Amino acid sequence: MKLLLTLLATCATFCTAQVNPCPNGYIVFWMDSVTPVCLKFAMYGKGTWTNLRMMCQAEGADLAKLEGNLHYQVIQYINNQRPDLQDEAFWIGGTDAASEGYWVWAMDGTQMDMSNPPWYPGQPNRGTIANYACLYTPDFMFHSCDNDRKIYAICQI
Repeated sequence: MKLLLTLLATCATFCTAQVNPCPNGYIVFWMDSVTPVCLKFAMYGKGTWTNLRMMCQAEGADLAKLEGNLHYQVIQYINNQRPDLQDEAFWIGGTDAASEGYWVWAMDGTQMDMSNPPWYPGQPNRGTIANYACLYTPDFMFHSCDNDRKIYAICQI
C-alpha cells in the first residue's frame, strides 16, 4: 500500500507536468488548448523585415504568424511579463510586397484577416512605402511599416 501511494504521489508530480515543446530560447504560446506555438523575441539586433526574416529562417523558423488569440497572448506577455519590451517594435510575418493591398502571411502564403481588430485603425496605409507588418508600440496592434525601418522581430517555429 505504501508503495502504491508513493507511485501515485510521484505520478501526480511528474505525469501532469507539461513538457515545453519549444527549443531553447523560444517561449511556448498556445494556438488553442492543445496546439503549442513556439515564439522567440529576436533581440539579437534591429534590422529590416527582409534581414530579420533571413535570421529567423537561419534558425529553422520564420517571422511570426500571429492569428487569432495568439496576437493577444503576445501583447499580454509583453505587458505582464516583459515590460522591458514595451518601448520596442517587432516585425511579424505579414506582407503585401508581392501584390499591393493583398496581405498574406509570408510563412505559408495564407491571406491575413483584414477585418479583424489586430490592425490599428487606419492601417494598413502608405501604399508601397510600407509593405511589411509589424507590432508597434504602445498598442502592439498590426501596423504597415516602412520597408527600411530597423526594429526587432518575433520568430516562430
